[in-house]
Amino acid sequence: MTEKFKQLDPDKKKRILDAAFLEFSEQGYDKTSTNTIAKNAGIGKGTLFYYFESKEKLFHYAIEAAFEIANDHFLSKIDYQETDFFVRLRESTKLKWDVYLKHANALSFMAHIFMNFDQYDLPEHLKEKREVAEAFWANILRKNIDFSKFREDIPAEISFNFILWTMEGYRKELEARFKFENLTLLTDEILQPYYDEFYTYLDALKKIYYKPECIDS
Repeated sequence: MTEKFKQLDPDKKKRILDAAFLEFSEQGYDKTSTNTIAKNAGIGKGTLFYYFESKEKLFHYAIEAAFEIANDHFLSKIDYQETDFFVRLRESTKLKWDVYLKHANALSFMAHIFMNFDQYDLPEHLKEKREVAEAFWANILRKNIDFSKFREDIPAEISFNFILWTMEGYRKELEARFKFENLTLLTDEILQPYYDEFYTYLDALKKIYYKPECIDS
């Protein structure tokens, strides 16, 4: 029946998938309500099951769709020819935010799957896709990076981890600020001051962890 779903108008497909992504990521599989998904998608529950037959098949399809979105719009777009760590971090973060503006529910659902993967008994092909996706994520800031630019008095791996932990803390702070300011509809115009702030922090981290002669390179 998923072939019938694939033939739908793209906007309708996105509406149904977004509703599924949101419900599964917020409630988890067991507590997810197909009634809620159908209601938020603007379709009948019978129509939803006509396309997917069961909640489990919808869940599995949603995982595949989320992986495909992440790969097509983010992972496959990373420029691995860029060897500077901070330029790669800047470009990949901007790319991720651009994708998030269009596919927020898909990326949130994918994050939920990564964090709770052991809770689900998934088909082997989905396990394999998850392993491939994890390998890609792990390489975004490592593959073909020129680590010789980092200070030699601190092991590169330690510097790398400190930077990632700092950025993760900053990301969580941003999420809290967005919620406090009730910023639910994010646009480039709204995000630009946050981009500028983020780039300022990156420049500061570069001064901390790079060799002096590499800071302006």
